[in-house]
Amino acid sequence: MNIINERIQPSRPTISNLFSEMKAGHYFVDNSFQRRLVWVEKQRIRLIETILIGYPMPEFYLWQQQVNPDSGMQKHSIVDGQQRMSAIMQFIGNEWPLKSVYLDKKEADYSGKSWAELSDENKGKIWNYVINVRTIPSDINREEITALFKRLNETDKSLNPQEIRNAEFNGLFLKASEEVADNKTLQSWDKKWNIFSDNEKRRMADISFASSLLIYQRSGISNDTAKNINKVYDLYNDVYEQKESDLRVINEVLNDIDKLFRESEEIASFFTSTVHLYTLFVAIDYLKSEDINIEDIGPRLLDFIHAYKSDDTTTSRLIADYKLGASGRTLSKLSREKRVESLVDWVRQ
Repeated sequence: MNIINERIQPSRPTISNLFSEMKAGHYFVDNSFQRRLVWVEKQRIRLIETILIGYPMPEFYLWQQQVNPDSGMQKHSIVDGQQRMSAIMQFIGNEWPLKSVYLDKKEADYSGKSWAELSDENKGKIWNYVINVRTIPSDINREEITALFKRLNETDKSLNPQEIRNAEFNGLFLKASEEVADNKTLQSWDKKWNIFSDNEKRRMADISFASSLLIYQRSGISNDTAKNINKVYDLYNDVYEQKESDLRVINEVLNDIDKLFRESEEIASFFTSTVHLYTLFVAIDYLKSEDINIEDIGPRLLDFIHAYKSDDTTTSRLIADYKLGASGRTLSKLSREKRVESLVDWVRQ
């Protein structure tokens, strides 16, 4: 029986060793196994302090690639440890200082200093820090590696379903979700109104939201449970013929919403909450099918926002229904339908 655990080779290289392998291109990151590279500043700084204090960190997992038959070179994919390695590389590259606000030892001699400002002693501590590494043989295939990565993390309560999903799937629907999340319009909104915090991006909340827009294109309004989302990822993993048309429609609707946001900061600040943004997206898509001029609905949306912010919901059934749909289980089909129907009916009246 081929027991993977018995074939994984442990080693204990120093950061100096790993850094040299990364710089030489012998180690690389395979994004299909990894969370997105978005660590918040606090996490990066505390990792470096962990090294300087001499505390252990979780082990790295590397996957041997096939040997290049001409050069004899054998590269290694970083299966687990991407974000830690990236933080180490960035700090040694002098990209940011160790801000004292995030340090346990705020009076330490490394507090507030960048790499270039560290003492030779502290630089030595980092270079000589030993990391536990486990290397997976090259003849173990991607499917087994994916299953291994998923199993490694499924008991980690810090991982959410989207992060596990990113490890399990590497197909067309995931790529389309990443394209939507990287859409220039969404990115500009995020920069201005902070739709997703750095921590939420690290936890792939932007990818999850993008997936919900694509799922709407394929299935209409639906329940965004982990089970349902996984089914869509699996269904469109290898064949996704509607990918380009779905991306085009999403881009068009986002551009329509952007025009409304540019006209009114009040509309933008309200609807850039992901619950309201999903609702507006679907409502705009629906209203476009009725040949309603989207650029003319700004005043109705402002009236809606003012009524929503009012404490008196007895004057409008539509506002009361919308608030009910926004108050709990906001990702459920019923709650979403209630919000969309209320907003569409409000614009129509």
